[in-house]
Amino acid sequence: MSFNFKGKTDDEILIKAMADGDMGAFAKLYKRYAPAVLRFVKGLIKDKAKAEDIVQNIFMRMLTAKPSFESVASFKNWLFVCARNEVISILRSKWESDVDKVQVYPDVVSETVYPDVMMPILHSVLEKMPEKRSEVFRLSRIEGRSAEEIAARMGISIRTVQKHLELANREVRKYLN
Repeated sequence: MSFNFKGKTDDEILIKAMADGDMGAFAKLYKRYAPAVLRFVKGLIKDKAKAEDIVQNIFMRMLTAKPSFESVASFKNWLFVCARNEVISILRSKWESDVDKVQVYPDVVSETVYPDVMMPILHSVLEKMPEKRSEVFRLSRIEGRSAEEIAARMGISIRTVQKHLELANREVRKYLN
């Protein structure tokens, strides 16, 4: 099936390429929008580490979820709505948990996963991480377990789980850059 590029914006072309598995297209979108979204989030929550995690989560969800871009007038606006919703969710939870519990509202991103696109990337990054960090990341990000559940399962403290997630997020972010 061919894609008609006539009259399409650069973002639309990159999104289509990304949906077809082109990681270069994803990287271009990330480099184009991540700095502005990060500034926006940092301006709202004043916490650089949480802001970086939020931005990473947004882009990871973009890569792993199948959002309906046909109804989105502007990809840039969609990203900022995702960022705003992430921050609202954090504020509603009164900062009681780390970023791994934050959920984007279902009307923004569906939960349909593209395992053929995301899993090879995650597998490559996870292979390079220490075993415990990789396991914590897998349990949190892939299986959706809370920090408390992971701590109980692995016999480590919640703070240790949070630190592993922080370090794993940095490694994933470095890989994406």
